[in-house]
Amino acid sequence: MEIWDIYDEHRHITGRTIARGEPFKDGEYYVCSEVWVRNSKGEFLITKRHPDKKFGGFWEFTGGGTLSGENTLSSIRRELFEETGILADESEFRFIATNIRKNYFQDIFYLEKDVEIEDLTLSPLETTDAKWVKEKTLRTLYESGEFVPTVWKRFEKFSLLL
Repeated sequence: MEIWDIYDEHRHITGRTIARGEPFKDGEYYVCSEVWVRNSKGEFLITKRHPDKKFGGFWEFTGGGTLSGENTLSSIRRELFEETGILADESEFRFIATNIRKNYFQDIFYLEKDVEIEDLTLSPLETTDAKWVKEKTLRTLYESGEFVPTVWKRFEKFSLLL
């Protein structure tokens, strides 16, 4: 079970925690992160969500909730390793932006890393496939209904900051 710290609308920690899936009160937020991994060929690493998850079978970037006591940098490092087997030092990640939604702050990171697909270790409960794609393919996957729409919208909004 994942336990998240609760923050107020100014991203100040409240001292309260919540288990993933529990409802939020008005004005409560949690913190999560996402990473856009790009290789030296200019391709982005995307993973396919497990079919039992929301948007199951859709492609996305790696990300997830920040556990209680973590910061988003340590969180995204952990998520990337859990979902793909990629181990990166915190100093390799570059912060891009924070996306704010209804009840969460999402820090977006960028990582340049060359990893062969066959060297990935996918988490069987999280991801079922992975591939490297050009930015144009991301748009095509979104337009064909195969890429998580909110993930595409974030990429479209913040990718100019790369």
